[in-house]
Amino acid sequence: MNRHRSTAVVLVLAVLLAGCAGLGGSDTTTTTTTTDAPTSTSASTATTASGATTTDATTTTTTTTTTVESWSPPKEPHTPLDDKRDTNQENRMKSVTLVDKVKAKSGNGYSNFNVEVTANTSLPNVDPEPLVDGDPYFLVQINGKNVGRTNVRFQHDPGTYTVEIEQGAFDQFNDGTLNITVYLLDADKQSDDIYGKWTGTIQYSSK
Repeated sequence: MNRHRSTAVVLVLAVLLAGCAGLGGSDTTTTTTTTDAPTSTSASTATTASGATTTDATTTTTTTTTTVESWSPPKEPHTPLDDKRDTNQENRMKSVTLVDKVKAKSGNGYSNFNVEVTANTSLPNVDPEPLVDGDPYFLVQINGKNVGRTNVRFQHDPGTYTVEIEQGAFDQFNDGTLNITVYLLDADKQSDDIYGKWTGTIQYSSK
């Protein structure tokens, strides 16, 4: 009885030893290394983690320069002027009006204006070699200085004409009363002839 028990114990121990040998495993360790390929980024565009794209803006500034031409006096008449007005004739200049007047900022007078003339500009047979029609034009003077001139067409019936005076013409005058003279002249080779004349005044201020 005891011998059979001893045999059984020996068998059990043998089985346990065999099981332990199977459970021991291998002493070799395998290591796997994974390498990610590098990612390229475009240098021209910056992208944030949220997906927003930032773009650099270039601002170009254009400067425009306006050049204002300096004023030059109108063409001088041929002098000395020859007064051909006849007191017995009808006055060729019907009216003269100062128009387009610009009120001075100071409120004392005007800083600019033009001259409007209504006149009979017909000059029949006024020039010799042989008798021919004249070449009428208007001349405006301020304080004896020429500031405006315009040629007009030969016209029997009274017409209305505007003589423009540029702003630069006023820069030569001091503030105060300006004496204005308007002539209806006939252009000749030697001396221009006066066929109409008007005088007036205006209060001027450059301020």
